[in-house]
Order: sequence, then C-alpha cells, then structure tokens
Amino acid sequence: MKPLLPIIVRLFAYAGLMFIMALVIQFDFAEGEVKEDSLIEITQEFLLFVSSILLIVYSSKAENFKIFNLTLAGFLGVHFVREFDFWLNTRLFDKAWQVLALIILVLIVVMVIRNWKKFIFELVAISKTYGFAFFFSGLIILHVFSRLYGRKLMWIDLLRNTHDQYVIEDNGEKVIALRDFMRPVKDASEESLELLAYSIIFIGVVEMIMFGVKSSKKIQS
Repeated sequence: MKPLLPIIVRLFAYAGLMFIMALVIQFDFAEGEVKEDSLIEITQEFLLFVSSILLIVYSSKAENFKIFNLTLAGFLGVHFVREFDFWLNTRLFDKAWQVLALIILVLIVVMVIRNWKKFIFELVAISKTYGFAFFFSGLIILHVFSRLYGRKLMWIDLLRNTHDQYVIEDNGEKVIALRDFMRPVKDASEESLELLAYSIIFIGVVEMIMFGVKSSKKIQS
C-alpha cells in the first residue's frame, strides 16, 4: 500500500485542481461573459505566477536543475506579462507588455548562453520525466490546439451547419453575421481551454520540481 500512496495523493490532488478549475469556469459562465478581469483570467495569471515563483524558490534547492528552473520561470514570466497586456498597455504605455516581456526574454537568453552546456544537460535529464511530459502537453494545448480551436473558420462552420440564417453572402464568399451572444460563447470556450492548459502546465512544474529536489538529495547523500 505504501508504494501506491504517492499515486493516490496525486490522483486526489490533481483531480481536486481540475474540480476547482471547473468551478471557476462555471462561475464565469454564470456571469454570461469572460472579460479581462474575469475569474478565469485571474486564475490563469495566478497559476502562472505560482509556477514561476515555485521554480525560482526551488532552483536553489535543486542545484542539478537550477539553470533549467530559472529559464522556465522566465519563460512562464513572459506568459504572465502577456496575460496582463490590456492592463499594462492602458495603465502604463502602449506596448508596455512587449517591452517587459522582451526584457525578461533577453535575461533568459543571456543566462542560457552563459550556461549553455549545463542547460542542455539539465534539459535532456528533465525531459525524460513525466513531469516534463505534463508540461510539454500543456504547452502544446496552449499554443497550438487552443489557437486552432479559436479560429473563426471553425466557429463559422459550426454556425453555418446549425444556424443557416446567420450566414450571408459577401462578394461570392460565405461570411458569418455573428450575433452578440456568439462572441462571448467563443471567447469563454477558448479561455476555458487555456485555463485547462495552464493547469496541466502547473502540474508539470510541480512534478519537475519534486523530481529535481529528489535528485539533488540523492546526490548529496
């Protein structure tokens, strides 16, 4: 039973995380629209922030993966800044988020170049863990699937096949006359998918940190 305990703990912990994410989505759906200050958006930012902080804090405790952890923290930090694009651009100055993201990106690149061999060694080692598989899967969902899922063409096809009255002809091409309620549905669906991706990324980060800490303790002992 003891060897199964970590698996059981993970099962309940990660299932609980997904349950909370579902409640977050349900809350915003009840509001009728997912805006920049919605609970879904705030939760996305929270997951990114916590993931970055954990990687920074545990980079000193997992010496074998210090460069990788700091690089990944910066990478997620860029995503964190990107999620605040509207607030930064309106409260600070136009394209403020791009400037901040570029600064973080430059720092990451400099650190990786100065520690290139160590970074590659750490990356190869951590890539063999299922924590990295979680992280990589979340990244693919976030940057590939969610972007394809949110394309207008897909939603046009859906509406064309279900509500022909929304489709009009424009210069020989079919375009969609989206009613006000369709845009919130599309945005809410896409943002919910991104929330799922960030949750999976968070799980991957936690697993990679635990692997790194355990590996460092084995070497020290």
